[in-house]
Amino acid sequence: MSDKELLNGLFYRLKDIKEAEGLLHISELSPDGKDPLTFYSEVTSHHAHIKKAPLFLYDDLVFISNDLVHFTSFLFLLRTFINDATKEAGTYFQNLYDARCLSYASILHSAVYNFWDRIGDLLHCFFATGLLDDKVYIGRVLNNFPATHKDSYNFQRISDIYTNHVRSLIFERNEDAHNQSTATTHFYREILAKDDKQREQTELKLRLPDLFKEQIGLAYEGFQLALCLIAERGADVLEHAP
Repeated sequence: MSDKELLNGLFYRLKDIKEAEGLLHISELSPDGKDPLTFYSEVTSHHAHIKKAPLFLYDDLVFISNDLVHFTSFLFLLRTFINDATKEAGTYFQNLYDARCLSYASILHSAVYNFWDRIGDLLHCFFATGLLDDKVYIGRVLNNFPATHKDSYNFQRISDIYTNHVRSLIFERNEDAHNQSTATTHFYREILAKDDKQREQTELKLRLPDLFKEQIGLAYEGFQLALCLIAERGADVLEHAP
């Protein structure tokens, strides 16, 4: 078997997992019953903006979505084979599957962060946050959002998703990027833990595929809510135009 055949076989297997787990790519969404690119283009082109959304922004979301789906599918494939220290007399001789699982989890932390960062960039183009362009991050955008729009259901839902389901994961990504990698953090927590604590660490690792599956859904919901929020603002501007 050639290397290309081997890789094709792997990609087909990951595609099967994607479909079995119901992992969607951003291009497979139907916001407002429309093709996602069509909906995105209509909203960003036909509503008043503070600065024009970058041409590459939607494509960037597509590429990040590729990573989210690919590596989450990989986590589901690897889960069966990773180490369970609680079944190894408390030892942790990490195997290759376990190591790759944690490496891909690290990539996924960054992918989730990147996707939400782009949502922040998108909102910053249409709402006066008072932020300099190089200081735009989703958390800051939400904190500095115009008060006149904070009563919107779409804003409140985005804020709730970020605050209660995403922000802690982004903190983990920051730790991974600036201090200690996800793999290293888990490795040391696992080898230093005992009994119930070790079981807790193992369970956290086993839940990683489902965690990122949930994060994909939340990221896409945030994307669609952001577009709906922009559409609200545009309608308000047009309604009160002189």
